[in-house]
Amino acid sequence: MVMERINRIVESQQYWDYLKMIEEHERNRVYCNHGFDHAITVARISYIYLLEQGHRFSREIVYASALLHDIGRWVQYENGEDHAIAGVRLAQDILADAGFSTAEIEQIVTGIREHRVHTGELASPLGNALALADDWARDCRNCKVQDTCHKFSLDMTKVNY
Repeated sequence: MVMERINRIVESQQYWDYLKMIEEHERNRVYCNHGFDHAITVARISYIYLLEQGHRFSREIVYASALLHDIGRWVQYENGEDHAIAGVRLAQDILADAGFSTAEIEQIVTGIREHRVHTGELASPLGNALALADDWARDCRNCKVQDTCHKFSLDMTKVNY
């Protein structure tokens, strides 16, 4: 099954411009980066997790949310605004151009907004899946800078679901 609207996101010059700005800010970063590889891994993990939990989301909704969940990182690096909030703003035009409806855009940006909410806090199933997948997409078990990473915990080296 071809995901036409996801292809439109991935073909969007605006999307790649945002990823390039993130890459420039993270050029010397020793911790995990927030590029396309991370986003597509979050998409795959989120989708599988939601299916296993019995939630029925369209694959395009989940993939769009995951591909766009960190696009506000460059804004956070430049002015300190939370990247989830900036990402909501930046994602809307990309999603509209890709052909998502107003209701779908609202569902996707809710997931993006909530992807930093920690498990146990109030979040939609999509926001929760993105938050979990955002951590699970990282190879913390083999990371050389575990001891200085603010996100690292021993729980991240275990399969938790």
